[in-house]
Amino acid sequence: MPDVAIVPCADTGVIAALHRATVAVAYREYFPDSPPPTIAELQAIWAERLADPTAMALVACRAGRPAGSVMARADPDFPGGQLVGLHVLPTEWGRSIGSGLHDAALAALSQAGYSEAGLWVIAANNRARRMYERRGWVRRPGAGQQAYGVTEVRYRRELP
Repeated sequence: MPDVAIVPCADTGVIAALHRATVAVAYREYFPDSPPPTIAELQAIWAERLADPTAMALVACRAGRPAGSVMARADPDFPGGQLVGLHVLPTEWGRSIGSGLHDAALAALSQAGYSEAGLWVIAANNRARRMYERRGWVRRPGAGQQAYGVTEVRYRRELP
């Protein structure tokens, strides 16, 4: 990814806009009767997440434009770190931006001293689940939750 830069970002407007543009396409089948959240709603969520002193948001930029984001932080549910909100603009899918963000988030968690990490993913989101499984994530048996009207499953992996 020579033409992509991954940098820390605390701008909730940038992160919220990436989040909304991504879920408007990627999550449409999971929420067919609901409009995507507004940028203002997502900004509030990301501001709360970034208030966590362990949280670091990363943004991938291609040609100076934001193309995706992810957050690494302490896991509030289990010991270890957590990968949160990996979103890549649909026009950038298949260009390794998600992989780059994933790897950068894991490196940040590892540098912060975590030996393992977890994440939640929509159970029906087979595209995301395959991506995580190819990168060494393992579904945690019995770990599931209801969030926003869908079932999410828990994944974990050792960190490098």
